[in-house]
Amino acid sequence: MNRQPVTDPARPQRPRRRRHFYRKLFVFLLLIVLTFALVRFGPNLYRRFFGDGNTTWISQRFSEEVTRQNRLVVYKATLTGQETVTQSAWLLGTVQSVTLPYTYELSFAVDMEAASVSVDTASDTIRVRLPSPVAAYPTFTVDQDHVQKNDWLFPLTPERYAEIVDTIEKKLYAECATKPEYLAAAWNATVDNIQGLFRNVASASKDGVTCTVQVIQDDSLAAAATPPTESPAKDTAAPTATP
Repeated sequence: MNRQPVTDPARPQRPRRRRHFYRKLFVFLLLIVLTFALVRFGPNLYRRFFGDGNTTWISQRFSEEVTRQNRLVVYKATLTGQETVTQSAWLLGTVQSVTLPYTYELSFAVDMEAASVSVDTASDTIRVRLPSPVAAYPTFTVDQDHVQKNDWLFPLTPERYAEIVDTIEKKLYAECATKPEYLAAAWNATVDNIQGLFRNVASASKDGVTCTVQVIQDDSLAAAATPPTESPAKDTAAPTATP
């Protein structure tokens, strides 16, 4: 007669419990790996399978308007630098870092349409009244070949990149457009240009014209030239001149 081994129900089954524990640990680690893989590669895979289909461009132009611009560019500031934007997450720390080298150019122009010229024959003086130079024609260029990004955990989307570029450009414009040093240099360049122009005309005259050219800064001219429907803010940072 064969005897069956007697197992004590109160005795713990250690091998089975260990295997069960290791199985749970393996599943947990596998889920973590899958989660990171989905976060890192999920958007790219989605765009690869669903976003790279046939693209159709439909261009429609509703109007084209060409207007005359009587503006004299007298000064241009060129800045080079780089901006680093980081994104952090709880427990993970920095999950995205982007460094953008850039070149920013901003010109300052005078509205010659609003210029006023008068002649004082008693003092042999030509008085030219001009509005203050204002910021115009901003250009922001990113050096794409040297952009650095670390976005393994949080991929940088085109929308986020465009938002970063737009924020940097607006910040640089706000910083440069009202900078007192730039405004003063732009006005000095305006005076030199206008005086040099009249000086050249006088020297080319066969009558031997000699006169004094006085350039006066008058911001009321810009306000008068603006249509009533618009209400531009007056630039209080511009240097003032005494007639």
